Amino acid sequence: MFFTILSCSGGGGGGGIGGKDAAVKEIIDKFLDVLPPEFIMLDLFAKAKERSPYVVVCLQECERMNILINTVRSSLTDLDMGLKG
Repeated sequence: MFFTILSCSGGGGGGGIGGKDAAVKEIIDKFLDVLPPEFIMLDLFAKAKERSPYVVVCLQECERMNILINTVRSSLTDLDMGLKG
């Protein structure tokens, strides 16, 4: 994903958004719009009455997915701030 974003950006200096920077900004905004919200773990734990191994694995994967969503959102936000200067 980041390779595609970086391949759209040019190597010019300056802090303005124009040309390829605008295309990168558009891609960042698109990814941020489609990025799902985090799982609310307290709700999931409350709904999981039975703690079978499958449910435990599902809850663990939801926690890991939250970490991944946070990392992607943070990276895209940092990239956006870098484009703004």
